[in-house]
Amino acid sequence: MLLLTVKDLTISFSSGNSAVKVVSGLNLQIEEAQVFGLVGESGCGKSLTALSIMGILPHNASTEGEIVFKGNNLLRIDKESMRRLRGKELSMIFQEPMTSLNPVLTIGYQVAEVLMTHFGLRKSEAMEKTAELLRAVKIPSPEIRLHEYPHQMSGGMRQRVMIAMAIACNPSLLIADEPTTALDVTIQAQILDLLRSLRQQRNMAILLITHDIGVIAENADVA
Repeated sequence: MLLLTVKDLTISFSSGNSAVKVVSGLNLQIEEAQVFGLVGESGCGKSLTALSIMGILPHNASTEGEIVFKGNNLLRIDKESMRRLRGKELSMIFQEPMTSLNPVLTIGYQVAEVLMTHFGLRKSEAMEKTAELLRAVKIPSPEIRLHEYPHQMSGGMRQRVMIAMAIACNPSLLIADEPTTALDVTIQAQILDLLRSLRQQRNMAILLITHDIGVIAENADVA
């Protein structure tokens, strides 16, 4: 079943009295539980496409076209409806986990906050669920590690934390924006294996964004 349709998407940025198009007439369709690969060189608008789907483009950006998710045009719905979808039905793993995680909060609290926000769980309940999520993304000794801060973890472990946050609410669509950037080859393979495994376990679609054609060839159903 069709989950997401992007039709004639154009993204522009205002610059003085003119507008600069950075994405022009993009079309794509993603089925439920499908891995869709979006590949291209740096600066071609891949990440901006992801941000437009999530509804978090910069204020000076404007969009044209349609982004239809489960029958709703995300470019037309109100901010509150979009806020409810974001993180629950739609989740995103950003390129650099060190800058995406809050350095002064434990990783356990940051994952638990997602659960408290979307499900209204008490902190104790959310922390128990967080330990389960950390275990699901193959972080060893999760009951101990959830008390650590981002700087105490390796790049690969921080990326696993970001994945745990992204899957906390069992989203229908997970956007993975260059999920293996700055990781060594062995850790890259582990992260991609983890995403494949989670996709099968949770029956979620993945929009896999990368500049690496090899990653797309090995992991995407369609590109």
